[in-house]
Amino acid sequence: MASDPPPSKRRRSDGADAGTTSEGHYPPTKQRPVVVFSQGGGGDSDDCAASTTGSVTSLQMTHAAIQLQGLGSRPLEVRPLRELRGPAFLSSSWPVMQGWETEFKGASHSTKESPLVVFAHGGGAPSTSQWMIKWKELIGEALNAIEVVTFDYPYILAKRKAPPKAEKLVDHHLKIVKDALAKHPGHPLVLMGKSLGSRVSCMIAGADGLNVASIVCLGYPLKGMNGALRDSTLLELQAPTLFVQGSNDCQCPLDKLEFTRRQMSCKNEVYIIDGGDHSFQIGKKSQESSGMTQDQAERTAAHAIAQFVFRSIRGS
Repeated sequence: MASDPPPSKRRRSDGADAGTTSEGHYPPTKQRPVVVFSQGGGGDSDDCAASTTGSVTSLQMTHAAIQLQGLGSRPLEVRPLRELRGPAFLSSSWPVMQGWETEFKGASHSTKESPLVVFAHGGGAPSTSQWMIKWKELIGEALNAIEVVTFDYPYILAKRKAPPKAEKLVDHHLKIVKDALAKHPGHPLVLMGKSLGSRVSCMIAGADGLNVASIVCLGYPLKGMNGALRDSTLLELQAPTLFVQGSNDCQCPLDKLEFTRRQMSCKNEVYIIDGGDHSFQIGKKSQESSGMTQDQAERTAAHAIAQFVFRSIRGS
């Protein structure tokens, strides 16, 4: 296999003019997809065998196996998770993980590792919207959560269309979280939100008495109405944070997000849904070019969320 340029010179996968990445980003190319994996308990990350024959590539590791489909016979570059340095950059254009049986699949409801997820809706739709119902099911299944708690902000309950400033929703959101913790004491807390809900989730993450295992932002609205970046709350975060963003989301330009992430002090990663808009909706042409349906793209994103959450819970 030909030698690669150093990580700082490797290019991102989200466009020809995306620029270079920081050390630790291992973007794939059409000729050489990249797989980043973690060893299972008791095994060494070098103790694996990779086969690129046929349409399915299997990585066999001690206590863990990942099946990656759609690679064909292209060369495969395998890198252990321990080689990552700096912010990670993942994309749905990477090989789809299907039928996975890994150490990140989830915990049994009978264990304290099974997370409690408090999931806040976006500004334009309540917790009963089809989008929220679908993602609640996806996350509950992917994380095997003890519960995925959804709720409505007061302006929704009052049947007002326009939300107030995010700061005015903090108290209500925090009460929901504390009630959920009282119901499921000892379970890791995951704060998740869509758009506006992700902003408020970040605002309450540092509240007294909260021990937040991770934060998941679905479509974070980084760019305000006047074009200013809503980054002040992000820069104060301490809990591991994952951004899940559509590549065509005008409310969160990826270059601005990358700039913000480099300034954040907490562990943070981003997962890009290629062709997705603010609600991750992917156009027909993008689906055809990627070979992934809308459902496949969303399920793959849910699996990436589960991996991030369980790595955060286990401190890896």
